[in-house]
Amino acid sequence: MSNRAIVAQIQYTTKPIHQQFVNINFKYLGKHLLKLMRYMTTRSNLILSILFMFLLPILATAQNEDNDAVPIEAIEGLTSLFDSTPLVALGETHEHAQLYDFLTELVQTEGFYTRVDDILIESGSALYQETLDRFISGQAVSKEELQKLWLNTTQSPVDPWGNEVYFNFLTTIRELNARIDSMHHIRVIAADPPIQWENVHSQEDYRAARGSRNTFYAQKAMEEVLKKNRKALMISGGAHFGYHNPRNTLVNQRIEKEYPNSVTVVLAASGLGRANKDHEERLADWHRPTLTPLADNWIGELPGPRRMARAASTPASTSSASSTAPNTAPQNRTAGPPARKKKEYSDYLLYFGRPDEIAYGDTDASVYISDKFWKEMNRRSKVRFGSELIPETRKTGSLRPVSYN
Repeated sequence: MSNRAIVAQIQYTTKPIHQQFVNINFKYLGKHLLKLMRYMTTRSNLILSILFMFLLPILATAQNEDNDAVPIEAIEGLTSLFDSTPLVALGETHEHAQLYDFLTELVQTEGFYTRVDDILIESGSALYQETLDRFISGQAVSKEELQKLWLNTTQSPVDPWGNEVYFNFLTTIRELNARIDSMHHIRVIAADPPIQWENVHSQEDYRAARGSRNTFYAQKAMEEVLKKNRKALMISGGAHFGYHNPRNTLVNQRIEKEYPNSVTVVLAASGLGRANKDHEERLADWHRPTLTPLADNWIGELPGPRRMARAASTPASTSSASSTAPNTAPQNRTAGPPARKKKEYSDYLLYFGRPDEIAYGDTDASVYISDKFWKEMNRRSKVRFGSELIPETRKTGSLRPVSYN
């Protein structure tokens, strides 16, 4: 695991001062405890010594209660990670509206765009990189042309990339580049393998064209970012990042074989996981979102996720980002008990609240009105899954084949 950034670990809240002591990094304080006591003794500062000795048990108790679960302001905290590693891997829950609200704010922060050069996305095919470059740089690109980027990835036809959060995020970066100095322009890199669907007619064709998605993503990061001494935010589904794969085949693991200590992994999540729901109340007063490190604290010791896919859910009714979330999660999937702890999946948790607080963006289903395109989606479904798509999913835009489980 990499040497990670040391971030200021005091939460800015309106809590009473004695509660704010809980958020202090007591390990740092402990390192200097003896030096501080010697100072007070040599100065014969009796009152200060008595006060310090009185407070020490209280502070120690506070530390033990929270076991060093340190909340950090999310924008500043995540941005500061780039001072330690050139790559920050952000594992997402697909279509997560609150995450993309956060990312929209993050990228427009001066501290981010003056530090970070590139953003890698899972949600775009590298086959259309030139089109993406033109769009992000402000050139005229129609949505019909741009949407080939996400409609023709290796995950078609069951990908989530038609959700509004992905197009809106690209638009945000385009508009940002138009108003900031050109030396700080952000480039977006499509990191899904450049499959050409017109040449794919069988599962063998598909597997050959897809290859290893993690390998391709990692190579893009190394070739386009690290070899050029640049910095990048890498966005992908949470299952593509982490330290828990014993074969070391996850994106960050592949990168760090060649560039050790170059990646910090952050998992963006709503909730601590089904097995850990009883612990949610301990984070009830945390701001949404909040960043927290997972090493040496009670959150990091919790059981890790059983799977990193979106679960069927009803969005929070108070969210302005989305009013509906289609129930499109794959059905009949089972998962065994997690074998590892949360700290083995990521270095940091970007906490968005309880699972029932999550909201999803809307998916544009209008593209599937075309009978020609719908026929092509069914052809791809038969190639990948051996069956056509469920007709009802044509209306929602969240396509699913009958055999998908």
